[in-house]
Amino acid sequence: MMGIPMMSEAQEFTSSVDCNLHGLVCNICSQPDFINIYHPGPYLTWPPSTNVLEWEFTDAQGNLMHEATLVDESTVSFSFDIPITDTMFVSVLHTNDSVFHNGSEYSWACLVEDYLVWEVTEGPLGPSGSWTLSGGSVGVDVSEPVEPECNLQYDGDGDGVVTVVDVLGLLGEFGQACEEVSYTIEGRWLWSPSENVEDANTMYEFADGLQYTFYCVTAECDEAYWNSLDTSEAIPNPDTYSFDGDTLTIDEFPQIVTFDCDGGVLHFSNGGKLWRLGSDCP
Repeated sequence: MMGIPMMSEAQEFTSSVDCNLHGLVCNICSQPDFINIYHPGPYLTWPPSTNVLEWEFTDAQGNLMHEATLVDESTVSFSFDIPITDTMFVSVLHTNDSVFHNGSEYSWACLVEDYLVWEVTEGPLGPSGSWTLSGGSVGVDVSEPVEPECNLQYDGDGDGVVTVVDVLGLLGEFGQACEEVSYTIEGRWLWSPSENVEDANTMYEFADGLQYTFYCVTAECDEAYWNSLDTSEAIPNPDTYSFDGDTLTIDEFPQIVTFDCDGGVLHFSNGGKLWRLGSDCP
């Protein structure tokens, strides 16, 4: 009888699921001073023996609450002592040096960032609270190194052609550090119920720590209309806000944001999107 061939260790297969399908799950989150969180990476990425999860938890002030490096383990748990009015930020880097997803030349590296807030809900036995993942928990592929956004195509004289004159100018740039790109939240932003900015019916203005909200009350919600408004025409009681790094906090509710289209589009980790007024971004 022909036996079933055994797979040697050298023949162990590899598999992986797209990074943006990896997200965190709260296993035990109903205790105000203890938490247990599940990451599907070690289940979805093979071989499991080389799955590494690097966890880090911080409070709203950036203080380290817990960190751990786990091999072939899907959950992390720890006790803590922060008020339930605080926010917990979680970051977990999942790497696997044996996996090259979809033929990539770089080994697997997937970063998930999220935050947890204490939420109270009404149930049949009365109110109950739990730590809730509120940032979307979407993985980002960080396996490929990020290239700097300068000195890629050097047309120094701006004539549309790279010539020896441009090369000589480029030589003078060697040793210069690339400027870090940063964008401001200050200004006016449009929100649309669809994926088309032309359907925008709401505008938010961020200025001096206050977020003002405006609604379109005319048939023509064009740029001229939005520009004609001033803060006296916003709805009453503007919200307070702060912006630090990639965290936009509105009325003490933090949200992770990223910019696109040279700062013309603002993406929220929960899927929301704003367009900067006056930009040509799609």
